[in-house]
Amino acid sequence: MLIPIGTNVEHRNYPKVTYWIIGLNILIFALQWATARAGGLESQNAIVHYLATLEAEGTLSRSNFHFLSLFSYQFIHAGWFHIIFNMLFLLPFGKVVEDRMGHLGFLAFYLGAGAIGGYVHTLLHTNGVVGASGSVCAVVAAFVVLAPKTKTHVLLVFFIIGIYSLPSMLLVAFFVAIDVFSQITSLLGIHSGNTAWAVHLCGYASGFLIAYIGLKTNWIRSTEFDLTQLVKQWSRRRSYKNAFEQPSVRKPVSQKQDDPEYLLRVSIADEAANGNIKQATVKYLQAVEDKPSFKSDAGTLHLIGASLMQSNELAKGAQVFERYLVQHKQAKDKGEVALLLAAKYIRELENKNRGAELLKDYADNFSSEHTPLVDKLTAEVQS
Repeated sequence: MLIPIGTNVEHRNYPKVTYWIIGLNILIFALQWATARAGGLESQNAIVHYLATLEAEGTLSRSNFHFLSLFSYQFIHAGWFHIIFNMLFLLPFGKVVEDRMGHLGFLAFYLGAGAIGGYVHTLLHTNGVVGASGSVCAVVAAFVVLAPKTKTHVLLVFFIIGIYSLPSMLLVAFFVAIDVFSQITSLLGIHSGNTAWAVHLCGYASGFLIAYIGLKTNWIRSTEFDLTQLVKQWSRRRSYKNAFEQPSVRKPVSQKQDDPEYLLRVSIADEAANGNIKQATVKYLQAVEDKPSFKSDAGTLHLIGASLMQSNELAKGAQVFERYLVQHKQAKDKGEVALLLAAKYIRELENKNRGAELLKDYADNFSSEHTPLVDKLTAEVQS
């Protein structure tokens, strides 16, 4: 059994909505438990009978389908383990997702994703469904979109007990695989149970799509570490590799075959194009140390700079991107690089003056999709 207990992602804002949701779930479950202990629908006590009726009306099913039940079912749980595990999964991932989406955005996302999962369940099954599982699965999927290269701390309870840090993408892929397998075996009649696997899978799918679309439409602030940026890096690396594999590019021309600097530049570019970014980074940093005027092509510099940033070597990454801006003034994505660098200077490297200079000097190179971030950074400098 793997239980997530935290991540290595820091959140800037207090996750009050996440805590409110957890608190409300616990409160409602406490009322459920007390109502059941008091006799539920069979009780002669008017209050107990009323609460039991609300619980029955809040359950979502094809026969009890109404608009409010799409949301109320998310706060009703079938037992102690059901609510405990849902809340344990919500807490570490919800804090990060809420920080990126904002309080109201996260609340709408949480309830909306749960409603989608519940609705799909009523289309596929006639039995009722309760629980926050669909909403929580959506939060988990959104977390992977927003912070794919992070690690999640998990409590392993098996033959041994211990705390381990696992790649978040690998961990979530494992959970999704279990749900897919369980859904297939359930449909085939191999096993039966009360778990709404379809709700889980719809939660993962809706959470992934909503978060990804949110990044692409700038509803969610993009960073250099989210999935959209990784896709850009992969695309850039692939296109660069394809170009580099052309004989005219890959092989040094005869007059340069004896030029050590040229051969080193080709070697670094080759490493980067083939995905060996760490090795390319080591070679490049050593080359710059040996010869400060050493130049590398724009694609390679971009990959190395991004790799250093992702490894939290911010100062070195900033130096690489500064060299990029100086050496490749005609590069198409210089505006994107300048904006990334400005954000790092302002928010993490405590150099607001340099960040402000970059925002001013490259203002004409920012696209319309950069405007929200530029405005936020400008406000942060002024404050």
